[in-house]
Amino acid sequence: MDTEKISHTRTSPKEGLDMYFSPEVAEDFARHEQNDKNFRVAQIVDRTIMQETKDIHSPIFAAELGGGAHPDRYHRFFEKMLQEPKGHIDWVDISPYMLRLAQKYIDDDRYEDRLQIITFVESGILEYLRTRDDEQLDLCIMKYTIDHIQDIDELFRLFSAKIKEGGKVISTINLDPELKSYSTNARFLYEGEQFPDDETRTLQDGDSFTVKFFRVSGDPQSGFIEGAETTKYFHSTERIKVLSQRYGFEVFLGDWKDFISKDAQDGETMDQEILVLTKR
Repeated sequence: MDTEKISHTRTSPKEGLDMYFSPEVAEDFARHEQNDKNFRVAQIVDRTIMQETKDIHSPIFAAELGGGAHPDRYHRFFEKMLQEPKGHIDWVDISPYMLRLAQKYIDDDRYEDRLQIITFVESGILEYLRTRDDEQLDLCIMKYTIDHIQDIDELFRLFSAKIKEGGKVISTINLDPELKSYSTNARFLYEGEQFPDDETRTLQDGDSFTVKFFRVSGDPQSGFIEGAETTKYFHSTERIKVLSQRYGFEVFLGDWKDFISKDAQDGETMDQEILVLTKR
């Protein structure tokens, strides 16, 4: 790995994120993310980005917050960013191991040109935003990571300070307070305990829950990836709308198909809730 390509602002583990600080678990988890659902969600995010950045003048300064191991996604957006004048994207992750894997996944002829516009930044999300100049960012992307943030109020405050007028936040999100016992690729624990498959648990604003990842996506019988367990937090629709108004954002919350033009959906029918913020 070329360590000069990684900017460091933090190297210590954060509570609930221990799995990302084991090189073996991080690598196993990154392989696990090479599944159909993950690719399709990334394509949904990519389509949303393309719609929402068409009126943002180049060069675009973007940040993928909690980017993980896969900058081998967002093909249309990277193609746009590589056009002159070239944009820039900070690929931010708290784990040095995920960033090493991120470099590995684009170290081939298909993706190596992306290295021209990426800086890999080892940092927590809030810590990274605090280091940015005010109104520096055109776009923040959060795929599967907004529910890693416990202090959602501070996240919105920083977005308001660091994003330019007309800039965007595009995030996947879960808005359902009913916590199911498992999903396609993970089992959920409530208050540290597993609960029956035919039951749910109701989450309140700020509640935490535990995610344990299956070894094979879509197959609960495959067992769990050893050590792949993390903590997430629930943020309600009502809370997000209040914070959006407080900090000067227009907000969309809901299924992506209700936001993206029909032509841009390319026949994709998968449900996926998203959050889109536009700085007023």
